[in-house]
Amino acid sequence: MENIALFNSDSVNSAIAEYPTAQVIVAGLTVTEKKLSVVKQASTSALMYLSGNKGKVGKAARENMSSLGEAAIAKHARSGNYKPLADAIAALLGSSLTISNRSSYDTLADRFEDQLRDLKNDGFVVCKKTGALKPSAKRNTLVQVINLVTEVQSIAASL
Repeated sequence: MENIALFNSDSVNSAIAEYPTAQVIVAGLTVTEKKLSVVKQASTSALMYLSGNKGKVGKAARENMSSLGEAAIAKHARSGNYKPLADAIAALLGSSLTISNRSSYDTLADRFEDQLRDLKNDGFVVCKKTGALKPSAKRNTLVQVINLVTEVQSIAASL
């Protein structure tokens, strides 16, 4: 059997990345405040893990992950990759969506605002308990989509 290549173990050892010391500064008076201060500065990997937790820490981790997700979607949209935004919107709506070019991306908010205006009774239903008008699930979803689109577009514009 022939040797194709010889490796020097010194070069392999020097190629291993060295990371600085990991230090986390905790602030707050109560245990919960201290935990939340860590979540605010946590890495994406840590947030992904913590997002499965219950309680205030899990909720804060999920909110931070949502913000990071919006920023990542905006970064992709800025470079012309609209797939992550289309994925998020389609998952919220449960329906197919196509964003084919920059002009369709720029008019997304208008498209969903039109759908919002087309809802029966402007998307409000009568509450069976109180008799008052309350927003329907479809209206809430469309408002969430419109907020996502406008937030992504404003973040992308600022990049």
